[in-house]
Amino acid sequence: MDGRYARHSSVISQADLMDKLELVMSHSSEETTAFLEGSSSSIADAMIGLLVYVESAHDIIRLIRLMDDVIEFDSKSMSAISDSIKKRDDGFEPFLRLLQSWSSKNLSLCAEASVVMGKLYVSVSKGNPSDAFNAQVLRLGEWISDQLADDKVAGSGEIPETVIVMLLQALGQMFRVDVARKLFCLNYPKNVAIVARLLDAEMHKQVQALYQAVFVLWLLSFASAGETADAVSQAMDVAFVPRRLSLLLREVTAEKVVRVCVATLNNLTKDKFSPRLRREMVGAGISKTVEQLCVRRWADIDILNDMASLGESLHEEKKLMSSFEVYHHEVLSGALQWTHVHSDDMFWRDNVERMEKNNMEVLRCLVRLLNQSSDPVVLSVACNDLGMFVKYHPRGRYIAQSLGMKKKLMLLMSHENADVRRHALNCVQVLMITHWDMIQKAAN
Repeated sequence: MDGRYARHSSVISQADLMDKLELVMSHSSEETTAFLEGSSSSIADAMIGLLVYVESAHDIIRLIRLMDDVIEFDSKSMSAISDSIKKRDDGFEPFLRLLQSWSSKNLSLCAEASVVMGKLYVSVSKGNPSDAFNAQVLRLGEWISDQLADDKVAGSGEIPETVIVMLLQALGQMFRVDVARKLFCLNYPKNVAIVARLLDAEMHKQVQALYQAVFVLWLLSFASAGETADAVSQAMDVAFVPRRLSLLLREVTAEKVVRVCVATLNNLTKDKFSPRLRREMVGAGISKTVEQLCVRRWADIDILNDMASLGESLHEEKKLMSSFEVYHHEVLSGALQWTHVHSDDMFWRDNVERMEKNNMEVLRCLVRLLNQSSDPVVLSVACNDLGMFVKYHPRGRYIAQSLGMKKKLMLLMSHENADVRRHALNCVQVLMITHWDMIQKAAN
């Protein structure tokens, strides 16, 4: 028989099986169980085989949704499809080829397929998946990250909300497996920042997308101790996850989003993670935010328990930190607030020279906030702190000029917010006074 005809005949028989399965899945659970128990292996092979041959979007969507129905029906059906993938020389390649071929034509279809692949990876992982399977799921994670990139999501409306949710659900399925957490954070740490950026105010979508983005980070926070926790710590640190969760907690009202934010932060305070994460939480003022949230009424009592645990952990961490360390991490978190250190002359006299440490990390961060932040409070505090540095450091004016902050300060003097204008003007005035220390002595 001609090879092409044989393959065509096979596709027809498999399609007939799919038609029958679709009909059975709409019947009672007893009939469905009876049919699947007798044919689970052949059904699984047929569905994976069809992924290679079907060409129309309608047929692919129908197949993906049918596969999802079978997976969700019972664990035996899930195992049958997982076994079918394990038997194949190319593993998950039919899914990955589908994503590659259809991304530009029908992203919604691909998002549904990515969720199904994620679910199957969880099932396959129960049998200690091979390096080949892990490499394939990493390609899935990279593909999802590419779809969630800023230029496709931020305000453009290019990707519908439902698709963003499905893409995040697929990542969530991946991160149920500890080795996937480790490999993703080791190989693509910047992609964690892509998820974290979805929490920023300018990226805010509907509640479900916000919840799903935080849920992905929550799953990462269950990393096992050792290399996985180290990799997750590094990725969370680079992505400023504690700061972003802190800012989100101040803005969001949906209880399920608050619950998963607090639970994620609580997990990240565990000793297996880097202390930098806890210190960033202290610096971001999460303790104060939690105190404010505690007075609200919550339907879920677990939120209050998590808040109490989080508050206690951060209180213990803060006791181990000097006032400058607290300030340092506040600046690095980017969540500047009007706390007493910003106007405490003694604090600045005692600590101003420490601002030069680590290649002037704190100063550079303050200047970066002037250029990047849109929050009037952050801009006002940053202007204040730079002015205090210039005022109290012997070479403050020279260092400030070397960092090139004067031009940005001049622009902020015409900012729409009155407080920002005032603090920018004050900072510029300090910069223009050549011998501030002499004026201070004369005043005293």
